[in-house]
Amino acid sequence: MISKTTAKSLWSLRCLAVIVGLLALPGCAQYHLTIPSSDPNQPEGQASEYQTETMNAYAWGLMLDPQVVGADKCTDGINDVFVDRNFGQDLASVVTLGLWMPAEVRYRCKAPGTRGGVFPVQPSQ
Repeated sequence: MISKTTAKSLWSLRCLAVIVGLLALPGCAQYHLTIPSSDPNQPEGQASEYQTETMNAYAWGLMLDPQVVGADKCTDGINDVFVDRNFGQDLASVVTLGLWMPAEVRYRCKAPGTRGGVFPVQPSQ
């Protein structure tokens, strides 16, 4: 027979193990913004398909760093945007009570437009 203090101790250990296990799980929030006529492009000299910027919000969003993310290589516009937040970033937001809220922004450029024209039509017989 197990005593009440031993049972209570085992219950506490199980609860602690569950909490530690939940904290160890990778958490992530991802927001994706895209345009209907999606036609991506990878500018010359760009290492990967997406460009990545780290953004930080301070004092519950009153100050942003950077205020605006410039897509310098995207001369024809942006094709789509991802805003990612992982467990560590969410934990930092909670621990600092919202004083610091980091996030990662990934975006990719839109392909340049083509010249307008008329599609060829098969002549009728």
